[in-house]
Parts: sequence; C-alpha cells; structure tokens
Amino acid sequence: MKPARKPSNPTRKNKTKISPRSKQQRPTGKTLEGIQRLVHSLEVYQVELEHQNQELRYAEEELEASRNRYLQLFDFSPIPYVVLDLGGVIIAANLRASTVLGMARNRLVGKHFGIFIPPKGRDVFMKFMKAIVDSAGTSTCKVELITKDKRTLDVLMEGSELVAPLESDRQLQVALIDLTEYQKM
Repeated sequence: MKPARKPSNPTRKNKTKISPRSKQQRPTGKTLEGIQRLVHSLEVYQVELEHQNQELRYAEEELEASRNRYLQLFDFSPIPYVVLDLGGVIIAANLRASTVLGMARNRLVGKHFGIFIPPKGRDVFMKFMKAIVDSAGTSTCKVELITKDKRTLDVLMEGSELVAPLESDRQLQVALIDLTEYQKM
C-alpha cells in the first residue's frame, strides 16, 4: 500500500514559484513620466542653487570690499579712535591712537583706558562712560591723558555707543581730540 499524499496547497506553490521576470517589471508610462518630472525638478533646483551661490559670492565680495574701506577709514584716520567695552577696556585702537598714546596697538588691546588718565580725572572719565551708555547720542568730556612716555595731553573725548548687530557685547567708540596745541595758543 502506498502512503497517502498530502493535498497540495495551491497558494503555497504560487508563492514559491515566482519567476524573476515578474519582480522586475518595466516602468509604466506613468512612472516614467513621474521620473522625468522629478529629473526636471531637480535640474531646476540645481540651476536655482547655482544662481543663489553666485549671488552669495557677489555679496561676500561686496562685504569684503566694505570691510576693507571701513578698516582703511578707521586705521588711517588722522583722529585717534578707540573702541571700549562698558568696563573701559580697549577692544580696538586705530594707528593714530597708538601713536598718541605711545604704545603699539596690539599692546593697547586689553588694557583699561583708565591707565592713561591721572587719578584725579578718572571720575570724569567714568561719568563720561555712563553718559554714553545712558544716552542715545554722543557725549563729550575733557580730560588729561598721560602717555606711556609720560607726556601730558589735554584731550576732548567724544564718544557714542557703537551699533554692531553681530556683536553681543555693547561697545563704545571714542575719538580723542588733542587740545594741547590749542590751549598753548
């Protein structure tokens, strides 16, 4: 007697005998059209990005030119300028300020401006700084400065708050106008 055969499961046979051709279906007209539209969109985006990159390069060049003009105006100004933080520490100084104060610019940065003012004038300087911070305009004061080589200068300090949107700390810009020669006349 032969052993009984189990009935076959037709769904099982269909699942196991899937031909490789049926998995790799050719794209229909709709999917080919969709791919072409996608490729076109990508090409359009690429052109737009290239245009934006070009605009950014132009803006960067303009910014660099503007920055160079500012540095030339600041550095080579005949008037001594210093940029101070709210505590009176020198953040930047132009070449003329370096010459007047008798100290190299890289050595000025980080020094408290008060070291150039005799003790009797420091209160006037601090009131001047407070007036700049409290007002929206400019403030002036007359003080005596002592340079590194111990020369005494009478100066008119004119300052205002420096509006720098990219800087998080508030800064003050101060012009030093030497009155020594005027007073001698």
